[in-house]
Amino acid sequence: MASSGSLNGWREISRVPATSPARDKTSKAKATCSAFDEQCDLVWVGDSFGYIRSFEGPQLSNYTKFKAHLSPVKHLISHHKGIISTDGISLRLTSRRGLVVFDIDSSTNPELTSISSISLVGTNELLVSTDRALLRFDVVKTQVIKTIPYNKEVSLMASNKRYAALASSNDNVDIYEVKSETVVAHFQVNFSKITGLDLKEQTLVVCGTTDRHGVARFNTWVSVYDLRTQAPLNPITSPDGAEFVRLHPRLPSVALIASPQGLVQSVNMFDPDSSTYFPVQADSLKSFELSSTGDFLCMVDNASILHLFCLDPDHSAMSKRVAIEHPDVVKPHPFVSVNDSEFSLNQIGIPYYRETLLSAWPSHISFRSPGTFSRPIDMSLLRNAINENGLISAPYSKEKYGSRNEMKPYVSMSQSNEPARKFLSNKKNNVKASGKTSKVFQYISSSPNTVPNAFKKMEISYSKFGIDDFDFDFYNKTQFSGLESHVDNSYTNSLLQLYRFVPEFFNFIIKNLAVENLNEDSLLTELGYLYDMLAKAHGKHYRPTNFQHTLSNNEYARKFDLIKTDDISPQDTDLARRLKDFNKFLLHKLADDEKQVNVGSARLDVFPQLLGIRTEVIERWIYSNNTNIDHRCIFTLDVRSPLANNATSVLSDNGNVSIIHYIQSSMNRVSRAADDLPGGYQDIKDTSTTVVALPPVLSCNLDLLEVDKVQIRNNKDWFKDRFNAFKNGSGYVLTEQQPGSEDLDFCKQYEVVGFVCEIAGERDNDSHLVTFVKIPNEETGTTDWHLFNDFLVMPIPEEEVFNMSYWWKTPLTIVYKRVTSVAVPFQYDCWKNDLNDQILYRDHFASAIRESRRLEYKLLTREEAPHPGSLIAIDAEFVILENEQYEIGNSGIRSLLKPKKSALARVSVLRGDDGENYGVPFIDDYVAVNEPITDYLTSFSGIEPGDLDPSTSTRMLVTRQTVYRKLWLLLNLGCVFVGHGLIMDFRTINICVPKEQVRDTAVFFHKGQRILSLRFLAYILLNVKVQLGNHDSIEDAYTALLIYKEYLELQRSGQFEETLDRIFHEGQALKFKPPGED
Repeated sequence: MASSGSLNGWREISRVPATSPARDKTSKAKATCSAFDEQCDLVWVGDSFGYIRSFEGPQLSNYTKFKAHLSPVKHLISHHKGIISTDGISLRLTSRRGLVVFDIDSSTNPELTSISSISLVGTNELLVSTDRALLRFDVVKTQVIKTIPYNKEVSLMASNKRYAALASSNDNVDIYEVKSETVVAHFQVNFSKITGLDLKEQTLVVCGTTDRHGVARFNTWVSVYDLRTQAPLNPITSPDGAEFVRLHPRLPSVALIASPQGLVQSVNMFDPDSSTYFPVQADSLKSFELSSTGDFLCMVDNASILHLFCLDPDHSAMSKRVAIEHPDVVKPHPFVSVNDSEFSLNQIGIPYYRETLLSAWPSHISFRSPGTFSRPIDMSLLRNAINENGLISAPYSKEKYGSRNEMKPYVSMSQSNEPARKFLSNKKNNVKASGKTSKVFQYISSSPNTVPNAFKKMEISYSKFGIDDFDFDFYNKTQFSGLESHVDNSYTNSLLQLYRFVPEFFNFIIKNLAVENLNEDSLLTELGYLYDMLAKAHGKHYRPTNFQHTLSNNEYARKFDLIKTDDISPQDTDLARRLKDFNKFLLHKLADDEKQVNVGSARLDVFPQLLGIRTEVIERWIYSNNTNIDHRCIFTLDVRSPLANNATSVLSDNGNVSIIHYIQSSMNRVSRAADDLPGGYQDIKDTSTTVVALPPVLSCNLDLLEVDKVQIRNNKDWFKDRFNAFKNGSGYVLTEQQPGSEDLDFCKQYEVVGFVCEIAGERDNDSHLVTFVKIPNEETGTTDWHLFNDFLVMPIPEEEVFNMSYWWKTPLTIVYKRVTSVAVPFQYDCWKNDLNDQILYRDHFASAIRESRRLEYKLLTREEAPHPGSLIAIDAEFVILENEQYEIGNSGIRSLLKPKKSALARVSVLRGDDGENYGVPFIDDYVAVNEPITDYLTSFSGIEPGDLDPSTSTRMLVTRQTVYRKLWLLLNLGCVFVGHGLIMDFRTINICVPKEQVRDTAVFFHKGQRILSLRFLAYILLNVKVQLGNHDSIEDAYTALLIYKEYLELQRSGQFEETLDRIFHEGQALKFKPPGED
C-alpha cells in the first residue's frame, strides 16, 4: 500500500489505443471520457461515435465493446450492475457483458433533455443536471422520482453520497445536500472556467482557467475548501498549471493534479513541500481518473491513447475484484459423419421417462392452424418496464388491475353488472334485460380497478336486421343527440360535441349556412350542417358521415396523420396526440374557410375575433444582437406545467398547483435554441411568446407529462371551473380572486364550458374519448353537466365531472368562455337572415355541360317558391363503396361486424302540390363519386358503370355538396317529404328530417314486421306495374306520391283499415309480389 506522504513511485504499466483503428481519417473516433469500474478490474472509455469499450486488468486487454448512444459519450459512472452513460439526450445502464439494462431518451422522457452532467448520490440513485432542473433518477425504477428547480447550467459535478458539488458555467460552485434537497453552501472560485472538480469527505478541490488579455490560461493553483466551516483553505500551488485534480479516496489530504502539458503532481495539502512529479508521454490529456482504491491512475490523451499508472503493481488493487464473467469454453463434440452406418442414434442419451412423451402425437391428428395468436403486450406496461440483464419486468398496478392471486366470486349473467345489448327486434321478449337499463348509466364503479359502464367504449352491435335494429334510445334518455362510433375518424366525436355546446361557436357556425358555399373542402359548411342536424334530431342518434368524408379527403389532415379509418381491428396510435392536433387543425381550417367565403364580399372575418389568441413573439439573437418582434394569432393554447415552461414564479406559496398556474405559465413562455445563419454560422436565439389579448372563447390543449398526471390525480383542487384574467402590462395575471369594483375594467372572467377526457382501458387500444359539457337548462334557468360517450348521453353530477383522481381519466382539451352580463343564447335559426336559396332555381354542375345532355326535370321558379307545408316527393339511389364484413363463429353462425358503406348516387325531387306542374321533377341530380365503387346495384338503382365518373359520364353530374344544399334548403323551408322507405334514404344522405315533415308510405302501410315493397303497393293499390326494368328514381318518387294521395283518400273515406287487411290477405296469396314475378 502507499504511504501517507505524497505517494511517490507512480509508473506507467500499460499503454493501449482507447479506440478502434480507423479505416480513414474521417472515420477516426476520438475518446471523450473514461472511468474506473468499482466492482471489477475494468477501465471504461467512451468515444465520439457513441461506442463504449472496456479494458480488463493491468494489461488493459480488450473485454467488451458496444454501441451505446447516437452522439458522443459525455459521462461514464460505475454502478454495481454495470456502467451508466449519457450523451446529453439519453441515459443508459449497460451490464459489463454489453447487455442493455435500460435505455431512456428524451423522446419518451422530455425531462431528460439537455443532460449536462450526472453523479451517483446513492446506491441506486443518480443526480442528473439539465438546463433547467436537477433530477433525482431511480436506477431500479428507471424513472425520475423528484425534480428540483435549478436554473444554473452545470458543467461539472462531483459527489460523496452526502453532498454533491455543482460547478456552473461561470465561476460558482454550489454544495447540494442530498438529504434536504437544498443548496447548503456556495463558493466563488474566481475562475473564468472550471476544468477540474473533486469532493471527498469534507474537502472540495477546484481548478480552472482565467482569461488574460483575451486568452484562457490555466491557473497555477488549486482552490481548496472545507465544507464544515464553509471557508477556503490554503490553495495548492501547481507551477505548470492545473487542468485536472483528483483527491485520493483513502487519503483525502493527498491530491493528484494534471497539467495541460501532461505533467502529474502528487501533493499532500498539509506538506506541500513534499510534492513529487512524474511525466506522461502525451502532448495533452483528455481525461484523468483515479481508481476507487487509489492505487491506479488512468489518463486518455488527445491522440486517444489510454495510459495506466500504478504505485506497486504486485501489491495493488484496481477495484473490489469481483470476478469478471467470461464466455464458457464449450467442449467440442466428436465429429460423426452422416455416412457412418455403424454409429447408432441410441448413443445420444436422453433422460429416463415413464410417461408418454409430449411429442408422441397420434397419427390421426393433423394441425390445420398455426395456433392462437398471442395477446399483444400492453404498451402502457412497457413504458414503466425495467430491463435488467435482458429480462423485462414491469410494476403491477393494483389500482388498475386489482389484487393479484384473488379468487373472484362467480357472477351469473343475470346478476352481471354489464349492461345488456338492446335490439328492437327482441325488446319485448327481453323483459329481464330491461332491468339493466340503469346499469349502462353507472358512472361510479364498484371496484377501483375497473372503468364504470358509462365511461366504457361504446360499440354498436348488429343483428340480422342491420343497424336499424340497434336500440340507440337505450343509451340516451336526454334531448341531446349522440354521434355514432362506426364512422371514419370517430375519435373527433368528442371534440365536435364539445364545441357544439359553446353558444358563441355554435351560432357562428350555424350563421354561415346562410351563405351558399359549395366548396368540396369546406369544413365550415359541413360542420354547420352537422350542428343543424344535431339540433333537429332532438336526442336521436346521428351519423356524421358527410363531415367525416370531407375531413378524410383533406390533404392536410392526411399529412398531419389525423385520419383514422373505421377498421375492425384497432390501430396503434397516440389518441391524445391525434385529438389535440385535430383541435388545432379544425380551428385553423374554419378560419381559412371563413376567409374564402368572405372573399369579394363586405363581410368581416368573425372567427379570429371569437377564438383568436393574440400573441407577441420577440426573437433575440445573442451574438448578432438582432431583435425581431412579431404579432401572431393562434386559436389553441398549448398548456404545460409551470415546471415544463420554466416558470416556477407563478406557483403559489402553499405549493398547491392548479390548472390556473398551468395556463398562466403557458401564456408567457421563453425558449432558447441554436439558430443556423447564412454562411454556416450559428447563433443562439431566445424566443419569448406572450399572450397580449384573450378571446371570448379560449381553447386549451393540455400537454401533460406522466409526472403531471400523477400530481393532478393527487390534487383534488387542481381543476378550476372559473378564473379571472387581469390585464398586466402586455400580458395577463390569472387568479381565482374576485375583482374589485375598481378592477372591473381590467379584468375578464372565464368559466369552463366543457372538456374532453381520455378514458384508458386495460390495454392501450381500449382507450377512447368522452366529453363533459355544461348545458343551460331553459326550463330551470340553471346549467347541468352532461356526459357524451359517442351515442351514450347522460346527465352527471358536477363533483364527478371535476374528479380527476381516477387512473383511467385524463383531461386533454378544455374550453373556457368569457362571462358576460347577459348569457349568450343558442340561435338555432340565425341562418334565416340573408338566406341564399338561389341553388333551388338554377343548375350547378360539377363538370362542363355536354351536348348530349338530356334534362328530365324542370327548374323551380320564384312563383313556385317552397313554403311550410309544400309537398315534395323524393327518391334517392345509392351505390356500394364497401361491402359488409361478417364474422363466422365456430358454430357456423354468421354475425355482422361492419355494415356496408354506401354513397349517394342520384336524387330526384318532384312537385307534390296540386297544379299544372303536379308530379313534375325539379331536381334530378346525379352525384359525382370519386371513390372506387364496389357495386353499382344497377337493378335497384338504375346507375350504370361510368355514370358517376366525371371524366366519362354522359350525365350532368353535381357534387354532393350541391345536392345536399338543395335538400337542406327544402327541409328548412318547411317542405313535407313524401317517399317510400325514407329512413334509409335520409340516413345515407345524412339528413335528419323531423317526423312532422315526413310522409313515408312504407310506414303507412306497415303491419306486423313485414314492410311492403313499393312495387307491390303500386300493383295492389294503383293497379300499375312499376320498376319493370332498372329502377328509375323519378318513377319511384312519383309512384310514392300517388300512393300517398291514395292513402289520404282512404283515410278520408274511413276505408283504410279494411283496405290494409285486404292488402295483407291478398299479399300472402301472392307472396307479396306482383303476379308474374319470380
